[in-house]
Amino acid sequence: MTIRVRLTTWYVVVGTATLVVLAVIVWLQYAGALRRSLDEVLQARASAAQELVEVDPSAPPDVGTLERGVFLVVFAPDGSVSSSSPRAPTFVRPPLGLSSVQAGPASGDELYAMAASGGQTVVAGSSVADIDRNLDSLARTLMVVGAAGAVALVIGGWWLAGRALAPVRELTRQADSIGSGALDRRLPEPRQQDELGALARTLNRMLGRVEDAARRQRDFVLGASHDLRTPLATLRTELELALVHPADHASLVAAVEGAHADAVRLSELANGLLRLAAAEPDGRPLDIQEVRLRALVRDSVDLVEKAGAERAITIGVQAPDVAIRVDRARLVQAIVNLLGNALRFAPRDTSVEVHTALDSSTVGRVLRVDVLDRGPGVAPDVRGTLFEPFARPRSAGPSGLGLGLATAAAAVHAHGGAIGYEDRPDGGSDFWFWVPA
Repeated sequence: MTIRVRLTTWYVVVGTATLVVLAVIVWLQYAGALRRSLDEVLQARASAAQELVEVDPSAPPDVGTLERGVFLVVFAPDGSVSSSSPRAPTFVRPPLGLSSVQAGPASGDELYAMAASGGQTVVAGSSVADIDRNLDSLARTLMVVGAAGAVALVIGGWWLAGRALAPVRELTRQADSIGSGALDRRLPEPRQQDELGALARTLNRMLGRVEDAARRQRDFVLGASHDLRTPLATLRTELELALVHPADHASLVAAVEGAHADAVRLSELANGLLRLAAAEPDGRPLDIQEVRLRALVRDSVDLVEKAGAERAITIGVQAPDVAIRVDRARLVQAIVNLLGNALRFAPRDTSVEVHTALDSSTVGRVLRVDVLDRGPGVAPDVRGTLFEPFARPRSAGPSGLGLGLATAAAAVHAHGGAIGYEDRPDGGSDFWFWVPA
């Protein structure tokens, strides 16, 4: 069932229910007004007849001034009828005040009785047949009007629903026309600050995220292709040269050594891609366990300390000996990759520092880790892509695969944390991240 049909159905149901309630209220109000009017007439006629009986107990009822359908009956003290107006029905003496009797098979009579002198009782009455006919006529009229109103509600509801959903249909058409090759297009945003405007703006933000994700995926494929093409082309050339000069021992050894270096680089690239895929939030499930923070940081430093010693770079650690609950493998992966990045770009004979701190002032406990170096820093124009795969953020220093920072970011994001970069006030880089702990 479409939204238009549902809206029309609800509009008709609510509108019809409103018409029914209004019709019932009108019918009840009209019926009550007729009853009250009749009661007032009967009370007035009974009072006038009582005054006449008080003056002359033997005088017959004055029927000349009676309204159509109204009758008078005077009962003697013994309950017999002493006098009555023409066409008055036969009934026993009623109690004083208002009462009703069934004088005929079709409808009843409304009576009003008053006591007179000498023990007599004066009764004014009227048939309610006219009232019933009027109420039946009103009911039929209301039914006809209600049926016409229901038809109008169906037509009007269908038209209004169509008018209300026309912008949605236009948004749907525009969104459907945006293909993978036109992700830079955006939907027209209405000037009205209503739900449709909010929907258009939300869809445009989503398109922006899709475009950004597609761009990152395209850059990832281009980066991976570039990093694969160079060693593969070199490997192919070296092997072809070895085939051309199979008897030249020196050339053969050089070709094998070059091929081995290229194979090592390809292996590192494949391992890096596997580590990145495993660290992603939708990769390996989190394995949260309790570990000691200082031991975790020291284990991470041990994995890269040899690389630092080759360039006379010392690694300092500031970490309290407290228990935290994290995915140990992913956190070690993040720290090792940040340390590896710092060691590649830190000048010789300097130090790289790892500072950790626990903060319990926010909702839950948070672990913050800072990896500090004295390198050249990161240019402002590349900081937006710093943690994307195959990004080479620093122009100086040795070149890597461009997967280390992306893998660290994936490990942090899998914890539900955040990662970032800041310049150190006295020069160098501060790569930081926080995770729930």
